[in-house]
Amino acid sequence: MPWPMVHLAVAAVIMPEPSAELLIGSLAPDAVHVRSNDRGEKAKTHLMIVEGEFLTDEQLHDVFKANAEHIEADPAFLHYLLGYIAHIYTDRRWTFEIYPGYEAHSDGRKQYHREVKRIEFMLLQERPDARAWLRQLQSDRAFEFGGLSADEVHAYRDMKLLGLQEEPADESKVSLEVLSPERLEQFILANGQDLRRLFAEWGVAPIIRRNVEMIYGAKEA
Repeated sequence: MPWPMVHLAVAAVIMPEPSAELLIGSLAPDAVHVRSNDRGEKAKTHLMIVEGEFLTDEQLHDVFKANAEHIEADPAFLHYLLGYIAHIYTDRRWTFEIYPGYEAHSDGRKQYHREVKRIEFMLLQERPDARAWLRQLQSDRAFEFGGLSADEVHAYRDMKLLGLQEEPADESKVSLEVLSPERLEQFILANGQDLRRLFAEWGVAPIIRRNVEMIYGAKEA
């Protein structure tokens, strides 16, 4: 599964000026790690009906529709929920499009962890808005959702922000052998664009402003 900076970069494709709630929502499912590393618990926060099986686009849409009242009552929750769904969607694509390359590597698991750590700081250094995303995360609003409390999500956020303060010297020397920088950029862009299209199909438009509104066809036009 991708680490936080990939999820934040995808959020910035969905919404070029991402809200704090979209950003924190895009990290939230992994907040289970402040409580447990149990696969069953992680499956729950990733909304899996069957452990190990990602939700389909249709099932993600069902999650979205099931929260319609909360969305209407609190527009900030819309951003959070879209980020949460984007995380799950991104994990699913990463698992099938990116991770198989590491499975084929002679030292796959170790190489994977070396490279994803390097990717965190590479994106932080190379993305002009990356530092701004991290600053926004300090003023986000999390929600109780997916079996996670807002406190757990904030604790996970704080842990990740602390870890991104400075890259260990030895990790800066790691080269990307399996996932090239070009392939990484392609993944982030394609994934974010596909999520924009998916959300548009769900009637959420436009997702390019902080004060995004829900539009249900002509009813809200």
